[in-house]
Amino acid sequence: CKGEEMIPITWDMYYEKWGFMLIFWNMAGVPLSYCHCTIFLANHDPEVYAHSWPVLVWFFGSYLFAYWVWDTGNSQKNMFRAQERGFEMNRKTFPQLPWKAVKNPQKIETDTGNALLCDGWYKYARKIHYTCDMYFALCWGLITGFNSPFPWFYPVFFGIMIVHRASRDIQRCKEKYGDAWKEYERRCPYLFIPYVW
Repeated sequence: CKGEEMIPITWDMYYEKWGFMLIFWNMAGVPLSYCHCTIFLANHDPEVYAHSWPVLVWFFGSYLFAYWVWDTGNSQKNMFRAQERGFEMNRKTFPQLPWKAVKNPQKIETDTGNALLCDGWYKYARKIHYTCDMYFALCWGLITGFNSPFPWFYPVFFGIMIVHRASRDIQRCKEKYGDAWKEYERRCPYLFIPYVW
């Protein structure tokens, strides 16, 4: 399972372990907030949220592209850390997508002994994986249309939460990496959207 390879090494899993925040969110937050869009779709006539074929094709194609960026971005980050520690494993779990690792990646050495990845998807935006997560949530809202605020709870909540998480991560990294983080921000200036923000 890809989760075995990618989830345990995330900061919240490392810091929180399987603590209250994660248990509470997975038992209460996920079932009560991720479902708003589906409940809206299930309880309304499809005419309320009908889209043309070109729009549906655009949704589908852009969602798949965002998934590819999200999956390979996380894979690049994890493979970089594994290579750095001399523990690279080429797993066969499904799906293994093209560009899951960067050969000879550009990096910034730090005083902590951990290098900062400045290559692959991360040379375009430091939190590109968060951008993809936000896009997934936005698509969930967009597919329902704009006839009700109810299905928009999750996209709005998620956007606020992920921007807060990014700011928390940045503050922690500034303190941890010092001047190396300043160089990282100089070499990878965009946070979420390449060439925009």
